[in-house]
Amino acid sequence: MNRTGVYEKSSSAVSVIGGADGPTSIFFKKNAKLTLKQKIQRAKNKIKRFYVDKTLSCESHSLDEVIEYIVNRYRFAEVDKDAEEFPEEYQQMRASFIIQYAPELLGESTACPKLKSESPKDVEAYIRQSEERMQRAMEIPSTEFDIDFHKFKKAFDDINDTMYIVIEKKYAYIGGGAGGNKKVVKNFQSIYKDIYRYYGVTKEDKVSKSERYKDVVRTLSQ
Repeated sequence: MNRTGVYEKSSSAVSVIGGADGPTSIFFKKNAKLTLKQKIQRAKNKIKRFYVDKTLSCESHSLDEVIEYIVNRYRFAEVDKDAEEFPEEYQQMRASFIIQYAPELLGESTACPKLKSESPKDVEAYIRQSEERMQRAMEIPSTEFDIDFHKFKKAFDDINDTMYIVIEKKYAYIGGGAGGNKKVVKNFQSIYKDIYRYYGVTKEDKVSKSERYKDVVRTLSQ
């Protein structure tokens, strides 16, 4: 799962896109060649990553410090664990992390489902197996696998405007999203990148190209 909650099965033939509750769409790209527009976009992305790398200072902060930062600087408030939305989102992320970090707990569902062909029958079977795998992960008790999940929201005058940040401290995950008018969404993009720049990387992260480094560069390049 990436930071926007999207799953992708990397393949020259198949891409599987979905949310925290499992795959929802499958796109086929058999023997696809990059268009001129795609080549230009890829080149732009490479330039962006190069620029981010060169301007990224070797100063990092812990997730606890990040939490203080978003609360004090941007006035996000932590969502209470008794809030209606909390249990479902916590369970979905916990199940996703089980699949990613502890698939051995899934028993017969340990192995990731494979798409045998592009036929409707095989696609349906793949989706069904993926959903069953997610359901199995949801059923594993928190005593066997748990996460340190925190959600923060920013209040607006218009209840249709939303902005939230999700932080999972055990596996160093930062995510988030926004909805409502364009100004709120655009502002969130700026805030989100600022949070990631504050999170930062160490000199060792840059040298070793660690997962933290890749995550920060990828986010700041978007």
